[in-house]
Amino acid sequence: MSGEAPAPSSAPSPALSVVLIARHPGQRPEPALAALAAEPGIGAAEVILADGRPGAAPPSGPLPPRLSVLAAPGLAMPRLKALGAEAARGEAVAFLEPKGVPEPGWLGAALAGVAAHPGAALGGAVLPPRGAGPADGAAFVFEYGAFAPADLAAGRCRDLPGNNMVLPRRALLGLCGGVLRAEGLNKPFVQARLLGGGVALAMLPRMAVRMAPGHRLGPLLRSRFGYARCYGGTRAALAPDRRWAYRLGAPLVPALLLARHLGAAGRVDLGARSPGLRPALALLCLAWSAGEALGSWAGPGSACDALY
Repeated sequence: MSGEAPAPSSAPSPALSVVLIARHPGQRPEPALAALAAEPGIGAAEVILADGRPGAAPPSGPLPPRLSVLAAPGLAMPRLKALGAEAARGEAVAFLEPKGVPEPGWLGAALAGVAAHPGAALGGAVLPPRGAGPADGAAFVFEYGAFAPADLAAGRCRDLPGNNMVLPRRALLGLCGGVLRAEGLNKPFVQARLLGGGVALAMLPRMAVRMAPGHRLGPLLRSRFGYARCYGGTRAALAPDRRWAYRLGAPLVPALLLARHLGAAGRVDLGARSPGLRPALALLCLAWSAGEALGSWAGPGSACDALY
C-alpha cells in the first residue's frame, strides 16, 4: 500500500477523525470532500481518504485542510475502513462513503454527539437521493429506510448505518481487533462486538448524509448478492456453533425480507414514487436471500474481496 501518510504525530490531536473510503470506480470522493471542507470547524478534524480505486487520480477541488490519502488499490470496502481506523488519531472515528454526502451541520452534530456520549457508538440519519429511480429507491429502502431523522428521534432505530457512523477508536481496535484483521470493518460483526463489549449506542438525527442517485438494477442486484454471500459466509465462519441454524433457516429469509421491506416502502418518503419501486425492491430482497443462503452453505468465496 502506498500514499500520503496521515498527519505527523507532532500535530495537535484531532477532535474527530473522519475516514472516507472510495472503492467503486464510478464514485468520486470529491462531493463528500467538498461538503466536509465547507463545514465550520473542519480544521479541528482530520480527514483520511482510504482510496481503493485502481489508478485513481488525487482528489481535486475544495478539500479539507487536514486531509491525508491512503492509496490501497483493489482493497475491498471493509478493509479500507479498517485501514483508515488504524491510521486515525482521534478518540472517535467517523466513517463515510462517497455515495452519502454530508448535509450542512454534519460535523457540528458529530462533535456534539461525541461530547454528549463519550465512548459510545453513534449512528446518523440517512436521507434519500433526490430524483430517485426504481433502483435508487429500492437500494435506499433496503439499506437505509430505517434511518430517517424522525425514526432516529423517536427511538425506532437502534442500528448503525455503515455509511455515517462514529465509533470509539480504542474500543474498536480493542474489542474488534480480530474481526478487523480477518474481515476488515464489516459493520454487522463489528457492531455486535462493540455492543456485546458494553459500548453504548446513541442515534443522532442531525448528523445526516444524503444518498446520491445512480444505481442501475442489474449491477445493484449483482452487488447485493455479493454483499449477502459475504455476510452469510462470514457469519457462519464467526459462529460455527450456529452454522446449521443459519443454513436451515435460509428458506425463511425471502419471506422475512419481503414482508419487512415492502412494508417499509410505503413509509419511506422518497418524493415522487416510481411504479417500478416495489418490483425492484422485491428482486433486491430475493437477490440478497439467494446470496445469504449460498454463503451459509458454501462460504463467502471471493465475495468479500469485491465489496464496494
